[in-house]
Amino acid sequence: MVDRRTLPAFLSLAVFATASLAQAQNSVEAGPISIEGNVTIDVVSNLRGGIEKGSRTLNNVSMQVNYDGSSHGLRGIKASIGLLYNGREAASGDLVGDLQGVSNIETGTEALRPYEVWIAKEFGEQGSYLKLGLVDLNGTFDAPGTSALFLNPSHGIVPTFAQSGLNGPSIFPTLGLAIVGEVALSADLKLRAGVFDPVPGDPLRPDRTDLRWRKDDGLLSVLEIEQLGKSWRWALGGWAYSQSSGTSLADEQDGNSGLYGTVEYFVNDATSAFLRAGTAKSDFNAVDRYLGAGIVWSGPFKGRSEDQFGIAVAHARTTPAARFLGFSESETNLEMTYAAPIRNGFSLQGNVQYVINPGIDQSTKDALVAGLRLSWAFGGD
Repeated sequence: MVDRRTLPAFLSLAVFATASLAQAQNSVEAGPISIEGNVTIDVVSNLRGGIEKGSRTLNNVSMQVNYDGSSHGLRGIKASIGLLYNGREAASGDLVGDLQGVSNIETGTEALRPYEVWIAKEFGEQGSYLKLGLVDLNGTFDAPGTSALFLNPSHGIVPTFAQSGLNGPSIFPTLGLAIVGEVALSADLKLRAGVFDPVPGDPLRPDRTDLRWRKDDGLLSVLEIEQLGKSWRWALGGWAYSQSSGTSLADEQDGNSGLYGTVEYFVNDATSAFLRAGTAKSDFNAVDRYLGAGIVWSGPFKGRSEDQFGIAVAHARTTPAARFLGFSESETNLEMTYAAPIRNGFSLQGNVQYVINPGIDQSTKDALVAGLRLSWAFGGD
């Protein structure tokens, strides 16, 4: 946990450290160590409706150090260790009152955490592997493709899955221990499976890092199959929570399960579209049905080949139990966004979202939200 009084100093230090790591990346680029990361700042304004008008500034700093053992005769061995910092301001929680979120870096909790700390062994030439450690589930399962452009978190992982569990599954910002594997059934067909700690972190202390996997909590199992064609991609997955002992609070999730699926179509080199859906059991969850879709154009203007423009919709239906507690029957998010790389890893992204029936309260009016994202990415491939 980072004391709020130290926030300005910490952010300055984090940005300095990020710059230092970027320089280090350049000097060791050909070696076994690679360094990558991202600094993201979102300015989000609720212009109309919602809970109240106003603006919030959200921030996220992530750094990852990766190791490839092939340079040391450890063929197929890879490892990674990372850190994640998030500020405490909240746009959805304070201003909009929606269920799905308007920024995928919002946490509402200030914390510095370990992130993506794992070791992996690759097999064969088609990408099969086995990974063990702190793993971001969403980096492997229901991973976004075309939809990654959008800021609404539902376009990153379907909300029917993201809301499950006592503290969510092992996704941003709180990860748990996991064993994940992928088998290449053919050049274009992959099967993935994972077993995760069903209660990552500490539900009562969201700012605390807790890496214990209590045996009484059972496990979260995920299975996914994906096929990639020349102009299309589809993936279908399922997840389920088990409970081995009634002495744990996780017993409340015993039997919770759901399905999700994604279809992407690449119209040409500049245009792609997606359709994503998810289900979850009504007995356990606030959202039991989800449907999202969108289209992205790359290089919409002459001379700006790397710019991207997209429009998308995300519709979530709540369960009877959630509506009894005052949630709206459903929530629909309409989003339009434009992302423009600047130089040296910096980019700007403008964003407008219209939230119909913000789900946290039936009386909340439709909200009009505008935002601007400044990001700096360094390292990587």
